[in-house]
Amino acid sequence: MAQEIDLVFKALAARYAADFVLFVRGKPVSEVRRAEKEAVATRRETDLLFQVRENGYEYLMLMEVQTRPDPEMARRLLEYTALHHRAYGLPVYPVVLNLTGCPAQGLYGFECLGVRVVSFWYRQINLTEVPGAGVLAGGPVGLIPLVPLMRHEEPEEEVLRACAERVREAPPEARPDLYLGLGIFASLRVAREVILKVIEVSQMEQSPLFDGIREKWIDQGVRHGLQQGLQQGLQQGLQQGLHQGRRRGLVEAVLEALAETVGAYPQDLPGRLEQVEDPAVLKALLRKAARARSLEEFTAFLAEVVGSHN
Repeated sequence: MAQEIDLVFKALAARYAADFVLFVRGKPVSEVRRAEKEAVATRRETDLLFQVRENGYEYLMLMEVQTRPDPEMARRLLEYTALHHRAYGLPVYPVVLNLTGCPAQGLYGFECLGVRVVSFWYRQINLTEVPGAGVLAGGPVGLIPLVPLMRHEEPEEEVLRACAERVREAPPEARPDLYLGLGIFASLRVAREVILKVIEVSQMEQSPLFDGIREKWIDQGVRHGLQQGLQQGLQQGLQQGLHQGRRRGLVEAVLEALAETVGAYPQDLPGRLEQVEDPAVLKALLRKAARARSLEEFTAFLAEVVGSHN
């Protein structure tokens, strides 16, 4: 999960740099741009470094994201603050963004032989302490994926649905990354089953960032689709008994998943699936339908699994 968070947070903060700097500073700034990566040879991939101009004053903002208490955070932040300051010759504004309200000091230092060698202050923001209603209602769209982690009076699912509505207002090319960020960050607090009721996997998988985490969300989506298929099948097939209703729900879930992934399915496919008696085979077909890259790939798999169970 930490790797997913770093990947998505870095991409969103890079794309919406001005939104994130605005969130930290609480006011607009004149100019924000990503600092050149090559400036510090030891820079880590998780660093977020912005070069900011605010009322004529130029500085660097070094931002770290944290999901759990890290005793090394302050020392690591001090090291990279010093490296960036030396490389750029600019003052550095270090920030730790705690996604889950992790406690931390905000001040680090030490003495040696009676000499105060280091007094290092850094800004901390605990999202759980930030009122989310204002950001949700009128904040920049780049911050919407973080809103579910903020403080709210409304139920989590209601907040998540309102966030998804804000994402739908964004330009089409920006939505996949925003949906993915919303799902990833919300999963720190909200069950994935609830997230998948609000955000479909298909809305997230259009993001190029989804490739690195596809398996976890697709598998979860299959389970969610299976649950929905079972519920629908049970409602439609009560008079025919639990077994038939469950099978029908699975068949419908397979067809819906296939239509979503490859766009269509042959007319004879529903009849072929209805002939499959074993729910375990239908579950396997559902998982394949959710991940199939082409209709040919799915039909080849169908022939294989059905043939092996005859």
